[in-house]
Amino acid sequence: MKKPISIRIAKRLLIFLLSVILFFLILNLPLFTVINNTTDTDYSNWMSETLSGNERIVDIAMLGAHDAFSYDIDIASPLDPYETNSIMQGATGVLVKGFIVRQSRTQMSTASELLKAGVRYFDIRLTYDDGNWYTKHNYISTDFLPILQEIIDFLDANTGEVLILDFQHISGLDYNSTDDYNVFHKMLFDSGILDYAPLNPDLSILTYGALTNAKTESKVVITSKFANSLWDILQYDTAVRSEWADSDNFEYVYDFLKAEAAAIQTGDFYNRFRIMQGVTTMQMTGGGIVKAIGSWSLINRAKAFNDYLISQPDFVDLLSELPIVMVDYADTNSRHFNEDIMQIIMDFNVNS
Repeated sequence: MKKPISIRIAKRLLIFLLSVILFFLILNLPLFTVINNTTDTDYSNWMSETLSGNERIVDIAMLGAHDAFSYDIDIASPLDPYETNSIMQGATGVLVKGFIVRQSRTQMSTASELLKAGVRYFDIRLTYDDGNWYTKHNYISTDFLPILQEIIDFLDANTGEVLILDFQHISGLDYNSTDDYNVFHKMLFDSGILDYAPLNPDLSILTYGALTNAKTESKVVITSKFANSLWDILQYDTAVRSEWADSDNFEYVYDFLKAEAAAIQTGDFYNRFRIMQGVTTMQMTGGGIVKAIGSWSLINRAKAFNDYLISQPDFVDLLSELPIVMVDYADTNSRHFNEDIMQIIMDFNVNS
């Protein structure tokens, strides 16, 4: 005897509901990558060991970390109070949080680990909230002040290294406010990091040897988007060239980087830090979301793109115009990326 239609409909509805629940449970699993594969090679002193001293700071090839301090973002991380993207708000934000979190964490390692892996450029995103400083990327990651102490400890332990601290985004403060700039400057001053920053450096002539006093000191060069940046903090618009492809298509991003290199050749940008934004970005379209689900996490996508990036036959040719190679998951050694990019960087600096 056939079951009544109502029972069959109820059964199918139950299967459908259970399938939807299972889908969202899988979608929100807080697993970023199956294996966090990093190198055992210590690059803590690669600058002092390989640079001669005559190189201009802005021409030195180096590895950079995009959204450098997002490593603590996980399923329990609170939303950045200044985040305005509607998909992350309210019930929808709760429903897809695990998925968005996996698209927000760009690095797996702490500041100390990134420094040991050879990273010398840090793309920094901060939120200032109720007197506290947090790193963030859509969600709050971690307190920033302990990270500054890690950086200071590294500088003290490894003479002859130079770091670029590029404060790309600071939420909660007004870039045009002198008072807000002073809040930012005081935070850096109180941390002690400004003791390592040169006063009013001229990037058009500043060499590695001059900055490090012939490799006897370690230094940081700091940039920010505050209009009042001066003396020990460089103003971003005059110190940095950094253009973003905003695409999840590998070929498009690489073509964009080649076009950016060509634009620099014909423009007045050689006296700035020139950033190769070697990153792919999830697109908030149907196809983009499906592609992001397929790659599982930004970290997994970064492993694939990092390998694609440095495998291009003309990649090294880009370094003259775009010497700072900024990537997601900067210290991954999947397919030997970290070891290969560091060797490419060191060889370029020696031979250029």
